[in-house]
Amino acid sequence: MSVFVRVSSAVLRRVPFVTATVLIALARSSFAQPPPEHEAPPGAAAQLPYPGPAYPTTPGPPVMPAYPPYPPYPPYQPYPVYPPYPAGTAQPLPPPYGVGPNMPQPVAPQSAVATSANPDGTGFSFGATLGSTVVREDESTTVLFSPLLEGTLALHRMAHLRATWGLAWAVDGQGLGESTGRAGNPMLSGVFRTGKGPWRLTAELGVTAPAAHVPLTTDGRSYAFTYNQTMALWGMWNQWLWTPDRMAVPIQVSFGYALGDEHWLVVEVADAALIGVRGRASGSNFVGQVALEARFWVEPKLTLCPRWQTVRLPSGGVDVWQSALGLRMALATGAGRFFAGFLVNLDEPVGILGGMGRWGFHLGKEIDL
Repeated sequence: MSVFVRVSSAVLRRVPFVTATVLIALARSSFAQPPPEHEAPPGAAAQLPYPGPAYPTTPGPPVMPAYPPYPPYPPYQPYPVYPPYPAGTAQPLPPPYGVGPNMPQPVAPQSAVATSANPDGTGFSFGATLGSTVVREDESTTVLFSPLLEGTLALHRMAHLRATWGLAWAVDGQGLGESTGRAGNPMLSGVFRTGKGPWRLTAELGVTAPAAHVPLTTDGRSYAFTYNQTMALWGMWNQWLWTPDRMAVPIQVSFGYALGDEHWLVVEVADAALIGVRGRASGSNFVGQVALEARFWVEPKLTLCPRWQTVRLPSGGVDVWQSALGLRMALATGAGRFFAGFLVNLDEPVGILGGMGRWGFHLGKEIDL
């Protein structure tokens, strides 16, 4: 029994040593470095796969089929350059009551094409209007004729050059042998035209030459009578075309507004300085005029134009303002435009209400060359 105890004691005395040896061996195996041939390169730890369980893969969006390619764009087409007003409508019309910056009359498309000389708006147009009236005084009857000629050269669709000249011819009851013919004052003017939307603007600056003359002879009275009655025939409109022994510098502006495609409202305003150059005319006077006109299509080729106008006479006159009413018809054809109009003066000095009762009948024709 004692022997067994001794053997057991010896074994027990070696247990701590063996235990320590085993623990040291385990520790060394835990901290052992891999062999050089298996040494991981720098940064390799970040590239190692996650050692834990693999997460399930999240399904991505469905793969859409590829869109078909866009069709090729059509070749570039520049905006069409619209031609300006056709020559049949761009050219100013000779008004039946005197020359003024009138707006173009509405013309049916087929008529505009038929009368267009140049689609770019350039060209030449010519118009003639014949005014006539009958004057009865002191048991004598005098018939007056007044041709009014106008030519317009369109340098550009916005810039025109206009020439106007009126004539006067008085035939009394004694026959043609006792008739009196006189020339009016020719006028040359530059015209600017533009428009935007339904609006149209025409501005004109002119100058007249003093061709009208009343001599200080026995014939002076008949000449003065002819000029005065001719101005009354036109309702005193554009009186500087007939004022003797004076030159004038008129400024005229016209505003037009389209009421749809077939109707227009036009307002005309003008002012002029009359300068005496010879004879008994001296000094300067200022005159003005205002007109309101409507233009309505009755048929595609027929236009009806009622008109009201008032004129400021020279300050030396007794009656400063004189008004008139008029009505005209314009017919557009392939051979040009024809006009017929009637005008009656309303108040003094030449009107039917307390004046001399003057009226005028007008016929006109315009062509494009």
